[in-house]
Amino acid sequence: MFIFYVYAAVLIGILIIVHELGHFVAARASGVVVERFSIGFGKKLLSIRRGQTEYVISMIPLGGYVKMAGTDVSEHPVDDEPGPGTFPGKPVGIRALIVAAGPIANLVWAFLVYVGILWIGGAPMFGDDPVVGFVEAGSPAEAAGVEVLDRVLTVEGEPVETWADLRGGIHGAETGDGVELEVERPGVDGTVTLNIDAVPDSLTGEITIGVAAYIPPLMGNVMRGSPADLAGMREGDRVTFVDSLPVRTWYELSTIVSERANEELTVTWERGGQTFSADIVAEETQEAVDPTEIVTVGTIGSTVPLMMRDVGFVEAVSSAAAATVSTTYQVLRTFWLILTQRISMDMVGGPIRVVQMASESARWGLASFFGFMAYLSLNLAILNLLPLPILDGGHLLLLGLERVRRRSPSERALLIWQQIGLIFFVGLAVFLLLRDVLLLR
Repeated sequence: MFIFYVYAAVLIGILIIVHELGHFVAARASGVVVERFSIGFGKKLLSIRRGQTEYVISMIPLGGYVKMAGTDVSEHPVDDEPGPGTFPGKPVGIRALIVAAGPIANLVWAFLVYVGILWIGGAPMFGDDPVVGFVEAGSPAEAAGVEVLDRVLTVEGEPVETWADLRGGIHGAETGDGVELEVERPGVDGTVTLNIDAVPDSLTGEITIGVAAYIPPLMGNVMRGSPADLAGMREGDRVTFVDSLPVRTWYELSTIVSERANEELTVTWERGGQTFSADIVAEETQEAVDPTEIVTVGTIGSTVPLMMRDVGFVEAVSSAAAATVSTTYQVLRTFWLILTQRISMDMVGGPIRVVQMASESARWGLASFFGFMAYLSLNLAILNLLPLPILDGGHLLLLGLERVRRRSPSERALLIWQQIGLIFFVGLAVFLLLRDVLLLR
């Protein structure tokens, strides 16, 4: 599996290059001389000079930097008159743009990756038949007697042909009046009429009854090297039994497996008219229940079975923009929960965990790999905008103070600011690294 860690190195390298290119391009466009463009920190491993810029690959691959003329206070004291090609010689607004260009590049890169995933790979869609695949425990649907595999024929007397029709009919119901469904049930002659309480969702306000669309118990994308892969299971296989339990839907399969981490399961499946069976040990994995809690569940290494539909360029751009906004909101919310100490520290990973997640995404395939790249790129953009020393947000804070005070910070103040940042982030990196190592044990 060494190749997957190569993928992780490629992913992280690309994001570093994108971020530093943002600074580089903005600096060059503003007439600032870039003395060094480095991927990594510390001792130089490879160096080449083109024009006024030295391009370097350094030993410690935990980031990178763009060294611009006039930014080294040991070579150019703050009190010196800055030259026209130096960073300090530019107006505050231009300098702020150069600093912000790194996070902006990560944001734009995430958007472009989402566009590529959708335009080339298409958008996922589930089956649209109005068949119930899951009934939430304690929901109005369960109380009214809705069962898995019920096919909904009408909602409030209106014919239903697709799951979208079913959702539309339920969402349009009046709270307190209830929703009348006519369903066709396997093994029952005729139809069954059910009256279900209409309850508004606490988050969206939409009427909900606690059901989900039917998804067949098919293997989706099978992770390379996973228990399912090693047992010979392939995408499209239909699971019929786990141990002696019949499996009718994907939800039933997922529930059984998730509750049996590190346990041996006898899985029976069908492919092309043939029946296969194998004993499979469900791997232990971590799953986020919500942004504040992680639980341990079992997995055999298969995604939900999806059908893909072609997406045009305009729709890809629109959907990618929506995905970028949605993911940015999720990342910001997670950062806020961390800062307010309302999130489990199990949700915070260090460099080892990032490499693990990147290599795991590669095992799921290119779409997952690039999807994780976009997600991590947005994380880096937001992280770098935090107003902390060393980060771009810290530089923007200093520029804001300079604009208000109408003078640059003193050399001593800059050195203290940088030292505080260095101590903080070295300490944080060591803490996260040790924590990752302990979690591996």
